[in-house]
Amino acid sequence: MKKHRDLVSILKAKNLRLTPARRALIQYILDNKSKHISLKEIYEFLGIKVEGVNRSSVYRNIELLKKLDIIQELNLPNKGKCFQYVFDKDVHHFYICKTCGKASRGNKELFEKIEKALKDIHGFSKANLSMVFYGFCEKCKGH
Repeated sequence: MKKHRDLVSILKAKNLRLTPARRALIQYILDNKSKHISLKEIYEFLGIKVEGVNRSSVYRNIELLKKLDIIQELNLPNKGKCFQYVFDKDVHHFYICKTCGKASRGNKELFEKIEKALKDIHGFSKANLSMVFYGFCEKCKGH
């Protein structure tokens, strides 16, 4: 499991600045790694924790963490855009019901089948698969 200093080391290795907002955001994401965190929650947290933080700074930092595959963006029905920590998790795909908004993490076996298909069909290997599937859960599919 990654800790704050591990993620900070990744930023340093890429010669990225360690601003107070970036440090606070990383810690907040680690503290909430099993949660889907809304943009509003992130903005409110950083507004309290870091003086003078603005929306564009929050967006830039979120985009950076997405680019580094530390977080993944999800668009959940009834909640909107939110973010999930994925850096040291094996599987980064979710199934989200378009009716009730239930989000389920995909399983490793499906990931392995998709990775094998990518290699067999396209010669592409060692994929870090990050996908979101939208559809209807068992409970909602008949409605």
